[in-house]
Amino acid sequence: MPLILDGTIVRMSHMRRLKGAVAKLSVKPRLTIVQVGDDARSTLYIQQKQKFGLEAGIAVDVEKFPISISETDLKAQIEALNRDNSIHGIIVQLPIPDTFNKDAVINTISPRKDVDGLTGISREFLGLGGDVHSFIPATAMAIMSILSFYNISVSGKRVTVMGRSRLVGLPTAELLKREGAIVSVCHSKTENPKGITKTAEILIVAIGKPYLVDDSYVTKGVVVIDVGINPVMGTGFEEEVFPKKVVGDVFWRKVAPLSLAITPVPGGVGPMTVMSLLENVYIATCAIVGEKPVL
Repeated sequence: MPLILDGTIVRMSHMRRLKGAVAKLSVKPRLTIVQVGDDARSTLYIQQKQKFGLEAGIAVDVEKFPISISETDLKAQIEALNRDNSIHGIIVQLPIPDTFNKDAVINTISPRKDVDGLTGISREFLGLGGDVHSFIPATAMAIMSILSFYNISVSGKRVTVMGRSRLVGLPTAELLKREGAIVSVCHSKTENPKGITKTAEILIVAIGKPYLVDDSYVTKGVVVIDVGINPVMGTGFEEEVFPKKVVGDVFWRKVAPLSLAITPVPGGVGPMTVMSLLENVYIATCAIVGEKPVL
């Protein structure tokens, strides 16, 4: 059986450290989430952030705007949050209306409060090796934290990242390169992706397609990080009792027997993602108030 890389255990360890660090600050860290409309999944994600923020001692507020708000007015509201010195982190909860220029809206966030790491400045500095005003996207941080917690070194290892999104694939690849990994990135236009993934000692999958990666993609002894969170219908009796379940991009039953270590879905990367966001809020707070972070 492979080693199960349990993100819940990692989150508990990080939460203890974060709570201790937050308690030493002279101010209470404050994150403001900008939400446009009433997307049900977005609201659930926000509630998770509020729940764990409360546990960590970080205030998580929501500025909610109607779907009818104009892009100009939304950017003006974000600018006001930038000027509020009591707010230390700002994120725009996606999705926002398709009619908006998403990059323009996100780039309105002050780089020092961009705790999602999605502004152009944060992405630029990530590629250059990081800076005091750059933040790493939470899911990429979560992946690296899980590998570190379980003492899985990436230095000199062949690592394949499947997916090149700004939130996961690209920042994760940059972090891996920083740590000395030999990184390949596969995406929808990659020819013969299996020829690349089968050479990987560590495989990170962030595609968003349930069960995409089966045993034909891997070789024995691989470490697998499955970032996928895909709601699907159950089968047979399972469907009658649990109409929907969440599965990853990796076909667990076929890949796990070949793996040295693997993340479960749910319970792998997901639990650490919100934790990583809160760690960014703490770091932003320290920078804004001039206190040294102790994480």
